[in-house]
Amino acid sequence: MKKTFKIFTASFLLASVLASCTGKFEDFNKNPYLPTPEDMIGDGAYIGSLIKNMQQLLVQGQQNNSQMIDQMIGSEYGGHIANINPWGNQGNFYTLDPRIGWKGAAYDTMMPQIYTNFFQITEFSGGSGIIYHWAQILRVFGSYRLNEIYGPIPYSQVKDGEMFVAYDTEKDLFNYMFEDLNEAIDALSLIVASGEDTSVMAGYDVVFGGDITKWVKFANTLKLRMAIRISGVDTTLSKKMAEQAVSHSIGVMTLASDSAWSSFNDGMNPYYRAEIEWNGGEFRLSANVSSYLGGYNDPRLAVYAKPGTYKANMGIVGVRNGIYQESGTFATYQTFSTTNIAETDKLLIMSAAEAYFLRAEGALKKWNMGDSAKNLYEQGVTLSMEERGVTGAAEYLQSTAKPAAYTDPYKSANSYQAVSKVTPKYDESANNSENLERILVQKWIASFPNGWERWGDYRRTGYPVMFPVVDNKNTDGVNSQKGMRRIPYSENEKNTNPSNVATAISYLGGPDTGATNLWWAK
Repeated sequence: MKKTFKIFTASFLLASVLASCTGKFEDFNKNPYLPTPEDMIGDGAYIGSLIKNMQQLLVQGQQNNSQMIDQMIGSEYGGHIANINPWGNQGNFYTLDPRIGWKGAAYDTMMPQIYTNFFQITEFSGGSGIIYHWAQILRVFGSYRLNEIYGPIPYSQVKDGEMFVAYDTEKDLFNYMFEDLNEAIDALSLIVASGEDTSVMAGYDVVFGGDITKWVKFANTLKLRMAIRISGVDTTLSKKMAEQAVSHSIGVMTLASDSAWSSFNDGMNPYYRAEIEWNGGEFRLSANVSSYLGGYNDPRLAVYAKPGTYKANMGIVGVRNGIYQESGTFATYQTFSTTNIAETDKLLIMSAAEAYFLRAEGALKKWNMGDSAKNLYEQGVTLSMEERGVTGAAEYLQSTAKPAAYTDPYKSANSYQAVSKVTPKYDESANNSENLERILVQKWIASFPNGWERWGDYRRTGYPVMFPVVDNKNTDGVNSQKGMRRIPYSENEKNTNPSNVATAISYLGGPDTGATNLWWAK
């Protein structure tokens, strides 16, 4: 451990330099914009730059990666934003027919983000020490994200110099990820207990400023999230992992200050750039947000969004997801509500409020989550409002308001009745299904604009319910209400690793299309 810290002695690389490391597999260790290990190892910046660069996996800060991965998939399918740029109408994620070159963008970007850095950290550290175990957490997070996009992925067989390898089944993948995550949690917990000064890491940590206790809480919350994700298909393992995470000596996130936000970007918040700077705005607030939060009179709505300008006194009105846009409609929908994301805002990775909603769902399953489902739900709502700087949680938790119907002031055909009747007030007399919906709606609201978990939650439970896509251009059997169940595999991977991809498709139990359910969502 002492040896590990000796290498943290000098200044960190500029974010613009670090961003250039997101090349493809064939570019491993050949990026001309990065200093060589020989240049960096003397002053300690080498391993610091690797771990800092690896943190891009948590939320994409580079503008193009953010749009292609987090905005077009996570926030779009998560019902937080609605993309509206036609982009030539050659196939779009939002009309459920992404063009071939886009399908593999997440895989072709994130696998190098993981392994370009992880291989070098492993070699430099000898597979031990604080940086290595920190990197394990990041590797697991990135792999979890790739699983929720594609399904089976390579994990256990990936070695330095051996990238085109066999894929793991999803069941095996989760077992391997839990093993690595547990190892990292145990190792970092010992470091916390030792009282080691980790402040020297601050310059390389874009999330928690070198606070290892918060990284352990993050890892435990990730473990809890993963346990809930597989709770419908492996009840024994999920219950064990969830209860371990909650009962751990450091535990999961509980305070607003535990929330994970990233300061990594390439000059400005990439959501702001895409919504304000590019082409007059390439996405707008989703109608799902204005329907749920507007109907609830939720004080977070004014924090999340701004009134539209299509007509006077329009108020906050989002756009239905999946409208096949032309140049004229694109210009009109640009006058609908924008999000309230500012140029310098950090990017949300994981809200501490989410930990309470995860625990509330676990409590519904009669797992030991430290409190009742009702209390955990109410603590989650209260903490979310604290995180967003609004008041009125006590009154809100007594509200019996319901989501509102959506009225499109431009095209009435896009209007739609409310899709849920669930209220903010918890109902202990209701069945588990209703209270699960209630929990997942508030979890979704708390995670704005990071919609990944809502997309996963909807696929495994059917909640929270969103408006169906307006124009479904998919030809592979994707249902307008159910939406995309996964993204088909990367064409690059199919061409360079064909036999292993074919085996991975057999693990799916269905064709390599957006209509095939993943293991945990069947």
